[in-house]
Amino acid sequence: MNLINRPVAIGLLLAAGIALGKFASAAEPSAQTLSLPCAGCHGVNGVSAGDSMPTIAGLPKEYLTELMLNTKGGERHSTIMGRLAKGYSEDECREIAGFFAEQDWVSADQQVDPKLAARGKEVHEDKCDACHEDGGRTQEDDMPRLAGQWRQYLDFQLYDYKHREPRMPQPRPMQKAIDSLSDEDLTALSHFYAGQK
Repeated sequence: MNLINRPVAIGLLLAAGIALGKFASAAEPSAQTLSLPCAGCHGVNGVSAGDSMPTIAGLPKEYLTELMLNTKGGERHSTIMGRLAKGYSEDECREIAGFFAEQDWVSADQQVDPKLAARGKEVHEDKCDACHEDGGRTQEDDMPRLAGQWRQYLDFQLYDYKHREPRMPQPRPMQKAIDSLSDEDLTALSHFYAGQK
């Protein structure tokens, strides 16, 4: 003898399925899952394989969070990243930044011009070393690593910091230093930093 008739059994199964579906959809995505769209440009776990895209693995969480929020808000110029960042909440931006900050830095394997790198070292010691210590290797809460970053990316960024209007947000000492340097100095800096490991 059937204790439960067929319509009641179907109703119970549907109710259980709805309850499980609500439970499953309530689970928050991990920081790694949230970061997956970033891999298209910045590489798996933030280690970029392309010379015009920066490696972001191991950069400080505070720096990455500020960068993402400035991009999300439109204060920082971007092409694709701004569109992606707008799809994340502020908390999700912080989670993504935390995920990349926990990854290991990997310096780009690239060639630099030794003469330009030597000139860049002089410029660095004169204008940049107070903040970007140890040849650009030092990282603090709001200070990204420059040593071992892709040279072409550094070229683009330094040029934009000096010439792009409206200006991207920068600490005042950095903007003052950039404004005092020639384009040739900026190119030399990119060779110097790219050659550091």
